[in-house]
Amino acid sequence: MNDTTLADAGPPAEATLSTQDWIDAARRMLIRDGVGALKIDRLAKECNVTRGGFYWRFKSREDLLAKLLEEWRRVNTSPMLEVFKDAGSPAQRLRDAAELWIREEEFDPMFDTAVRAWAATSTQAAAVVKEVDEIRIQAFRDVFVEAGYSDIEALVRARIFYFHQVGYYTLGLNESTERRHDLFEHYYRALTGLDWDQTHPSTSRARSSD
Repeated sequence: MNDTTLADAGPPAEATLSTQDWIDAARRMLIRDGVGALKIDRLAKECNVTRGGFYWRFKSREDLLAKLLEEWRRVNTSPMLEVFKDAGSPAQRLRDAAELWIREEEFDPMFDTAVRAWAATSTQAAAVVKEVDEIRIQAFRDVFVEAGYSDIEALVRARIFYFHQVGYYTLGLNESTERRHDLFEHYYRALTGLDWDQTHPSTSRARSSD
């Protein structure tokens, strides 16, 4: 076989799956079986390729796990932060963030829950989860400050709002989308202290001018 034939042959069969294909497969396995089951041999078998296919894309299992955590950060945090960049009142952006959770399209609650379970046994995953939680809570806090709450009350509101949703998924309530929409406005008022169409809180301490 001459050099031209080798060049035209393209990548080996092991490279048929892209890096994203492997990450997507790992994500499905993590959600279904947990991080302990996420082994190279098992993942390659599920993808119907050899171990060589894995090492064509990743240096090691640890490399895959690091990229999977980055995928979680990207998929489950970026859409939320984009909502907060939109124009519109703080009240509207808080409603949009809650709607993002209810739709479960841009945000994957099963992925979130699986990564949190992983964090219970991994210092690497726990550090990433802690960092991402802080980023999300800070984004909520900023919106509550914009809505007129004092810094400390904005932080507490942000935590309550965020922890409520994390707890909802952790407890596995699994209510229908219709039921969640029925309760949406009532949760919103209780968690934010804002009326449904209100821009600023009517009963909260004004932000300190010090």
